[in-house]
Parts: sequence; structure tokens; C-alpha cells
Amino acid sequence: MLPSDRRAEIAQAALGFSIESMPRDAERITDFRDHLPVGTEVYIAWPPRADLDEMIQAATKLHEQGMIPIPHVAARRVESQAVLRDFVQRLTEEAGVKRLLLLGGDPDTPVGPYPDASSLLTSGVLSAFGIEAVDIAGHPEGHPVMQGDEPAQVLQEKIALARQAGIAVRVVSQFVLEPDAVVDWHTQTYREAAGDTALQIGVPGVVSTRRLLQLASSCGLSGSLGMLRKSGRRLAKTAMGHDTTEVLVASLAHLVNAEKSVAGFHFYSFGNFEKTAAWACSVTRGDFDIKGDAIQLN
Repeated sequence: MLPSDRRAEIAQAALGFSIESMPRDAERITDFRDHLPVGTEVYIAWPPRADLDEMIQAATKLHEQGMIPIPHVAARRVESQAVLRDFVQRLTEEAGVKRLLLLGGDPDTPVGPYPDASSLLTSGVLSAFGIEAVDIAGHPEGHPVMQGDEPAQVLQEKIALARQAGIAVRVVSQFVLEPDAVVDWHTQTYREAAGDTALQIGVPGVVSTRRLLQLASSCGLSGSLGMLRKSGRRLAKTAMGHDTTEVLVASLAHLVNAEKSVAGFHFYSFGNFEKTAAWACSVTRGDFDIKGDAIQLN
């Protein structure tokens, strides 16, 4: 493939990317339109130290500035049905939220009645307040707790529960480090478990290995960062200089473009929102060269 064709393939794959943010990003960023195209899906993580008001305020700002806010809902951190109802109602009414990312969450023991994402799907609360779609987590390189076929079985069950509730469903993978592992997982596991359910491939954003390690050991972080804390194997790979964002996106572009079920890339910014957004936007514009297996911005 000619370099120009390869560049076009990668830029095409990056179009329509989504990105994760923290609630505090909305406090710091004056206008998200300075960093992202209007219509970008921006996920809002739920750190342990953030209260629900902060998440609602972030979602409202994103909505008002033309983005599509997708807040995380960590099941084991929801204290009661009343809290869930109030949270979802305010998100839909104040921030125009139509889609949520449902997660089990960091605590080993639920603080309320919801032990996992499935229990949120069967609560009836999402449909009651106009949630039209949900995202659920996929684990291409293994789950930090579940073993064997259990992650695929749970994924299949959650997809079925969402559809039974009349809610559209999509899978967003945890961040990946090995391109070949993602391709193998998609071929050998995902197709059978998820069928034609859309998949966003999660990749780490623009962040150094040192920063990843610092974030993993810090307190008050969850969501994608929880995966770092729980999985020493993945930390070891990253510390040894495993595949970077530049290599991952270049290596997985063909999968994104070739497979109808693969919707695109989801960037975990790990507290480095502006640089990750700028990098992703540059790739969609084709403002890069290809050096070996990696993208190099111009």
C-alpha cells in the first residue's frame, strides 16, 4: 500500500472517535469546541471524589457546546434507587443525555442495590427517564477478575438485557495494548458473543508510561484507571514500552475500516484531555506521516 493510501486509511478509521473526560475537565476548559468537532461523543468518568452534581454540570456544558455527553454510571457506587432516578432524570432533563456507559465500578462491595451493570439495565430507571442507548464494557485482553469464558458470557447477557429493555447497545472496550490480541479477540470471541453489536476500540491517549504508572497508584481515580490499578500484568507491559497510541491506531485502522461491527476508536485521556483531543483531531485530518509501524504527527 502506498504511503498516501495508508495515511488515508488511518485518517478514515479515526473519524468519529470518542474520548473520555473527567468532570474537572469541564471546569478548566472554556469551550470544548476549541478542541473537538461539534458532535463528538465525550464520555464523563465518575471518579470517587467527584459528586454527581459535578458530572451533571460537565454533561450540561458539553451538551450546550454541541458535544454528545455520555456519563459513566458505576453500579456499585449508586447508593439507592432514589439516587439513580434523580441522577438519570437530571442528566436527561438538564443535559440532554440519551446514552450512558454502564459499569460495575471500583468497589468490591456495592454501597446500594446495584451489584453490576446488568442490575442497572433491569432496574427500569433508564427507560423511565428516556435513556435510548447504553454502552457496556468489553475486555479484549482479559478481565481483571473474571476468567475463562465468563467475560464473553456476561457480555452476551448484558447485550440481551439491553435489547429486552428496548435500549440500543454498543460495546466500548477497555484500553488495549496489543493490536494482535484485539484482532484475535474480535474474531474468536466478540463475533460469537456480540454478533453485529457495534464496538468502539479503546486505546490510551497521549500519556507517558511514567504518567500511567503515577495515575495507577494515585487515589481518587476510577473507570479506565481502575483497570490499571487492578492489573499488574498490563502495567508491566506498559512499563516495558509496549505499543503506543501511535502504533495501536495505525495497526488497528484496517480492522476499523474493514469490519462493519467496529465503529471506531475511543480514547482514554487519563487526565490529559487537551493533548489527546489534539492528537486525535490531527490524525483525522491526515496531518501525519508514517514511520515504520507508527503515526508521527507533522
